[in-house]
Amino acid sequence: MNYFSHYCEALLLYSMFRSLLYKLLTFLIFLLFVGNISTVSSESVFDWKYSAFDKYNTGFSPQTVISKDNVKNLELNWIYQFDSVEPLDDDIVPPEGIQTTPLIYQGIVYVATGYNEVYAIDAMDGSPLWSFKPDINDFKNTEVWAKRLAMRSLTIHEDAVYVQTSECSIYGLDLITGDVVFELPETCSNIPGNNGEYFSPFAPTFYNNLLITRAQGNAFGGRGYVSAYDLETKELVWQWFSSPPAGGELNWGYDEAKLGNILPFENDWGYTNYIAGGTSWGLVAIDEESETLFLLTGEPANQFDAALRPGPNLFSSSIVALDINSGTLKWYYQMSTHDINNNDPGWKVVYTTISVNDVDRKAIIAASKSNYLYVVDALTGDLIHKPIHFGPESYNLTNENTENQSDMYASQTKYVGEIFCPSQLGGVFAGMSVADNVAYIPSQNVCGTVLTRQLEYKGEVIDGYVYRLDLDRPTNGSIYAIDLSTSELKWQITIPDRIQSASLIVSADVLYSIDRSGIFYAIDIEDGTILNSIPFNSMGSAGPSIGADAKGSMMVVFPMGGGTLTGNNPGILVSMSVDESSESSYDYLLFAITLVSLIYATIVTRRRIKN
Repeated sequence: MNYFSHYCEALLLYSMFRSLLYKLLTFLIFLLFVGNISTVSSESVFDWKYSAFDKYNTGFSPQTVISKDNVKNLELNWIYQFDSVEPLDDDIVPPEGIQTTPLIYQGIVYVATGYNEVYAIDAMDGSPLWSFKPDINDFKNTEVWAKRLAMRSLTIHEDAVYVQTSECSIYGLDLITGDVVFELPETCSNIPGNNGEYFSPFAPTFYNNLLITRAQGNAFGGRGYVSAYDLETKELVWQWFSSPPAGGELNWGYDEAKLGNILPFENDWGYTNYIAGGTSWGLVAIDEESETLFLLTGEPANQFDAALRPGPNLFSSSIVALDINSGTLKWYYQMSTHDINNNDPGWKVVYTTISVNDVDRKAIIAASKSNYLYVVDALTGDLIHKPIHFGPESYNLTNENTENQSDMYASQTKYVGEIFCPSQLGGVFAGMSVADNVAYIPSQNVCGTVLTRQLEYKGEVIDGYVYRLDLDRPTNGSIYAIDLSTSELKWQITIPDRIQSASLIVSADVLYSIDRSGIFYAIDIEDGTILNSIPFNSMGSAGPSIGADAKGSMMVVFPMGGGTLTGNNPGILVSMSVDESSESSYDYLLFAITLVSLIYATIVTRRRIKN
């Protein structure tokens, strides 16, 4: 056998095992890489199984195929256009674009639109596999539904992808067929002490035999709650409430106040029937070792005069830790006391390990709309750093990190005809990413104001308050990189448009972001240099994800459009990957491994024959 024959065999073997070698080499690089990062996920480098990659919500993927060196060569793989939607009844509020980060699992992309539709798409060519399309107009049969549409996450658990539709029904859909294999209807109906309404943008979370869910409804008079159900029997196991029942509760939270940073306050929230809010709207995280559930709570309802709800209003606008088996409060940290600016946290809480003074500490990371980063001890809820401010100086905010020195009787009437900055939508109104001891935080530079008008609230018409963005002044977006060891700002960049709803992700030294105008950014995590920017001229309101198709080819996937703010369009799903030229060095390395292996095997075989 001559050398040319050896070469041909090597070439043949290379073409046969190219995909396998890609996976093996990527995995080896991954093993070498993870030793240098503070939090190691057990998730496959080829999948994006959770909304923020892992169950800790870091938004960090350890893949290395698409990297800082080749991200400038991203090319379009395919575009999938979602189906048109049947007309909605006039009283249903349509979605503000597609807000769900796609999941990528075993070569299939799973994504939900704002119209509550779930699609399974072949990652290889963008062809549809199945879809789930509930009849939205039927949602109106649910009495407590707020008639608002939004969808912000999906969850994969075992052999199904789970979605919670806007009227709070939970469905488990078979990963391969899309068949409904689990159903738990109207989980926000019959909430004790509630006389308001809800909508539910986030999918449930799972722990052992528990299904954990919640719904949003601060602006609709909904009482804040978290519910845990037995996954097999579908019976309620526990419920925890972040606000008192309508009409108030004597000395609400008085005994539990000692578990956090706020002193007990007699008659907290008062006793009006308008009391509501504190609903949890963001990705939750779980520490399995301590069996703790971490979550964020929203602002108190601000549709009525806040002076009628005196006190700190526990446990609104807070980071909360619950015993995951019982729902018992372990600790809380209230960010915005007696909140009248809607300066609550949202989108996600991040559980990670950080190094501070050369000591590893388990930490919870969250950002508020008022442009503060909070880094707290995951075991105690105590601050590791003082609240870290980033971005422009705040203007005209009330009770900004004042805790027990707050004005407990403040009213939002002071903002009628006045502005405050950041607005009720931030500041921060999208998910951060945390990687290797650095938090990457999106923010939008826009102010807010308050209008008075009659509005329907809890089934009656009241003289109420409506919060609006001040769009008469210039707006833009910013991204901040903050060192979690020192609390210092590493770098910041400004982009022309706002970042709203689209969460950031980090992978292979690249930070990915999508702004409101639909520009896709790839940014160097070391100094904030923009490595690539691609305009899609459609509303960007969902973050990207990175995963592989069935052949192991890595790609970046993200939706665009899908709402009525920029015209009634169903939206698209985009897939991009690096081109062949950017993979050439990788190919040569794989070929060299194959060739060397074959030559070595030939030499060994000849020696054995001679012997």
